[in-house]
Amino acid sequence: MGVPSRRDPALSVALWLSWGAALGVAACVLALLAQSGELQALRAEVAKLKEAGGSPMGKRPLHQSQSLGESPVWRPQTLSRQRRGAAPTHRNQQKKKRSVLHLAPTNKTSRKHSDVTEVMWVPALRQGRALEPHVHGVQVRETGVYLLYSQVLFHDVTFTMGQVVSREGQGGEQILSRCVRSMPPDPNLAYNSCYSAGVFRLHRGDTVSLVIPRAGASFDLSPHGTFLGLVRL
Repeated sequence: MGVPSRRDPALSVALWLSWGAALGVAACVLALLAQSGELQALRAEVAKLKEAGGSPMGKRPLHQSQSLGESPVWRPQTLSRQRRGAAPTHRNQQKKKRSVLHLAPTNKTSRKHSDVTEVMWVPALRQGRALEPHVHGVQVRETGVYLLYSQVLFHDVTFTMGQVVSREGQGGEQILSRCVRSMPPDPNLAYNSCYSAGVFRLHRGDTVSLVIPRAGASFDLSPHGTFLGLVRL
């Protein structure tokens, strides 16, 4: 009767371990095969969807959605096209020209009985139809808000000189602005400019004029020294 071997239990354990490892590998292989099959099926379904139009429900024409009472979908590109379409209108409004009239002096006349000197004007810059130049000022053709500016460059030894801009219309005569300057007594130094400006509401038919409240006033007739202008805002 032989002696039993001491290695039999170890051999049995090794055999069980090898069988367990083989079963684990087989299970992993089966799982990989199953995942590979599912992946292939998904790829096939994606390819079919791409051929059908790129979405599970497909693309329905806009008229079909409207026939079912559904609201059309507003997409960003549609909104951007609408904005681009509205932009030219805004730019056209910005390009609308304002009415402008800038007058330069040509001569002067004095009225001794009223002790004033009037300036005779010619248009140096004109734009728009709201303002009409005439010899002694500006006639307003459209009611609106206007920027009014004026300047007179005096060369006079009289102790004070000034200018008055007035409006004459249906409500009578109204002074809009005035300016007064002190003048040096030395003829070589007796130069001083008198400038005034303001914003006023003028009415159709108004006449704007500038006078110097002194007969025989001496002033510069150059366009950069003496001027009168209106800009419709």
